[in-house]
Amino acid sequence: MKETFATITVSNSKRLCIGGITRSETKEALASGLDVDNSGVYLFIASESDPKSPIEILAKFFSLEQAEQAAELLPSGV
Repeated sequence: MKETFATITVSNSKRLCIGGITRSETKEALASGLDVDNSGVYLFIASESDPKSPIEILAKFFSLEQAEQAAELLPSGV
C-alpha cells in the first residue's frame, strides 16, 4: 500500500482500505486484467497477517474528493 486514507478490519486477517497502490501492486493488477494506474485512489482489501500478499482491488475512485468522502465513513486506523 502506498498511502492509506482509511482502513477497517473486516476479518481476523483482512482490512478494507481506501488509498493509493504501489507500482508493484499496479503491475500485479494489470497482469490480472484490471485497468489500474498507480496515481489513482482505490478501495481494496489487504491482508494484515501477510502484508506482502497481493491486494484485492474492489473499486477506483473518480476523484480525490470522492475518496476523502468515503474515507470519512471508515474509522482512521493507520
